[in-house]
Amino acid sequence: MNDEQPTTRPWWLLPVGRVRPVWWAIIGVAMLAIDYVGGPDSQFPVLYVIPVILAAWYSGRKAATWLGVTIPLFHLVVLLFGLPPGQNTTLLAIMTVARGVVILIMALWFARLSEHERQLLRYVVKLEGLLPICSMCKSIRNEKGVWEPLEAFIKTRSDADFTHGLCPTCLRRHY
Repeated sequence: MNDEQPTTRPWWLLPVGRVRPVWWAIIGVAMLAIDYVGGPDSQFPVLYVIPVILAAWYSGRKAATWLGVTIPLFHLVVLLFGLPPGQNTTLLAIMTVARGVVILIMALWFARLSEHERQLLRYVVKLEGLLPICSMCKSIRNEKGVWEPLEAFIKTRSDADFTHGLCPTCLRRHY
């Protein structure tokens, strides 16, 4: 039997919440520096997607879009103004723009996935374990040992509301 609870987050995920976008900008600048050292033929710009995805997941769509646009733009500026004259920069510029488009699409996609996860976390409420319930009145014994009605117990631990009615069997039996 698996002792790990299904709600446990993997160790490698940052906590749920927001991270200041400045951290992703710092990581983006570090990626640019490594790419600059690697030279114009470096295939390292593909890794620009890492800080952009992290920014999308932990800082939102705005930070991811900003980073997804500025990193390829700065890479393009470095290519156009940092290369020696006479070197063909047209193909490098086209490839940088294409990578930038892919990175921007991934940023928007991961930002949407992050928003979706946050919405799911807001709506999912789970009761776990054994509930001591009275077999007659259906009251539940809470953590303090006090018996409270089922509706009150669930209402205080979730966003559920109750409506009351009679099922067809009870309606026939009692009325």
